[in-house]
Amino acid sequence: MNETGPIGYEPPSFEATLAKSFSLQNVPTLRAGVAAQSPAVMFSRLTNVCAQPGRSLAVKPEEAFIFQVPLIANPDPDIRYSGKPISRSADAGKPGWCCLLDLRDGPTRRLDKPFDNIRLYLSQRTIDEFVYQKGRRRIHGLVQEGFGEWDPVLFHFSKTLASILEQPSEVNSLLVDALAIAFFEHVIARYGASASSGPVRRPALAPWQMRRIVDFFEANLNGNPSIVDLASQCDLSASYFAEAFKQTTGISPHQWLLRRRIERAKTQLCGTDASLAAIAADCGFFDQSHFSRVFVRLVGCRPKDWRQHNRTR
Repeated sequence: MNETGPIGYEPPSFEATLAKSFSLQNVPTLRAGVAAQSPAVMFSRLTNVCAQPGRSLAVKPEEAFIFQVPLIANPDPDIRYSGKPISRSADAGKPGWCCLLDLRDGPTRRLDKPFDNIRLYLSQRTIDEFVYQKGRRRIHGLVQEGFGEWDPVLFHFSKTLASILEQPSEVNSLLVDALAIAFFEHVIARYGASASSGPVRRPALAPWQMRRIVDFFEANLNGNPSIVDLASQCDLSASYFAEAFKQTTGISPHQWLLRRRIERAKTQLCGTDASLAAIAADCGFFDQSHFSRVFVRLVGCRPKDWRQHNRTR
């Protein structure tokens, strides 16, 4: 029997599988790489404004977890494992009350009431690799006291993701990766089973590693590199690199990249007659509006005003 399916067959995407499971038209999703050899972290938004009969379909069982964080009140999601009802907190459907679900047990929910949730997915393999990179003991899964728990960190995190997911194609990979690493740190600290660890290390990049990163940034200012891309330049894991980079420079890789792009833009503003739109594209910004917003935030004035002032000096 052909285990790979018919010629030309492509398995459905992560988004398509989720959309089918919850009877949705689309499921905006962001992917983040925090461990090079393990599945990506997935941040999705599930929005159902039209109540419909039935329940969601159980996804294929796997050693992975999801956090379901309501953005609107959903008083009775009736979440079940393998078809069996489970007890939960009376507040579990309130905004900010996140529910930890184990995907080994086929969780489903009712669809006959509107809901708007952020779904945060992470696999056990990714957890294992992440904590190994950090020099910590293995975490035997994630646990939650009761079912449904108020978590203001995940709630604010989810609201941030909700705005980012409105235009996922315009998001910088380094920003998403940094958010994913922060998400992992919080989840492991709060929900990790047997999450004891040794002394906290403060890694830093060696001079040769920092030179490689600077050269890589200069060669890819108009690209969209990920944390994994940068870490591979130093032969480090993504999580270790992110911590070491910030310890070395005082800022995140995403902030460093934006500052280098602004420096290149300043050179072009002074030395060329290129339009703001052309400079924005050459320096790796999504568009002129994005370029102007970042420029104002980091420099304190608009690119047009900065060009005029520095050309007349």
